[in-house]
Amino acid sequence: MGKLGSAEVNSVVSYLGGNGGYLGTFTYASHANFYPNYCGLDIDPNRYEGTTRSRFIQILSESSAADQSKILLGILELYPLHYFEERLEEEFITPREYQNKERLHEKINLWITQLGGEVIEQGELKHDIEFVKEVLQQADTLISNHSYGSAVDRAHTAIHGYLKALCDEQNITFSEQNVKIQDMWSKLKTDHPSFNIEVREHQRPINQTVNAIGKFLENMNDIRNRHGFSHPNEDIIEENEARFIINLSRVLLFYIDSKTNE
Repeated sequence: MGKLGSAEVNSVVSYLGGNGGYLGTFTYASHANFYPNYCGLDIDPNRYEGTTRSRFIQILSESSAADQSKILLGILELYPLHYFEERLEEEFITPREYQNKERLHEKINLWITQLGGEVIEQGELKHDIEFVKEVLQQADTLISNHSYGSAVDRAHTAIHGYLKALCDEQNITFSEQNVKIQDMWSKLKTDHPSFNIEVREHQRPINQTVNAIGKFLENMNDIRNRHGFSHPNEDIIEENEARFIINLSRVLLFYIDSKTNE
């Protein structure tokens, strides 16, 4: 996908809603604050002529593909699907209108993935583990067709499966049956020959950074269990944070793969 065309831009406008020159609940002031606060972009809509709706259309249409992706991410953060669920419950929109919002929400998530290159490419792992490859493919499918949040569980499972395979390979065993991902990493870091090395003074900051991986895995495990789709959670992780977690998990997986295949 190159950039959003007029049809896609109009679909985004339809998702936001509003009559005449209005767009969603934007005022002139909140529209101006939207780009720096939700998109990380230095865009001033006051430099454009016309209504809030026409300014938004012009800005989105003229933006680069990467910036369009950031604007769409900002839209979904400001107007997540549950915003329209509440409006449906309060009878401000009809069931048919809500179904249209659901359909457009799914499309916008797909465009974000196609536009931005926002997720780090995983690449080929040197350690050929069929289960891990399958799970990573599932994650890519979920990101493309649904959302980043829906793929957090698969990202967690990929690392968990990879660490388990390494432990099995090195005959690293555990007394408990269901080992937490952070505990598996802790024992692997101590017992695997690729990590069990002499610590030199100039490497201390690097080793401290590697030691922090355990805390990330602990947090990722908590996010997966309490804020992901692996359980019927109400407080689902936001898209920006989900993308951040997925990117960190991919960097970590690549690091462990490279380290254990030197």
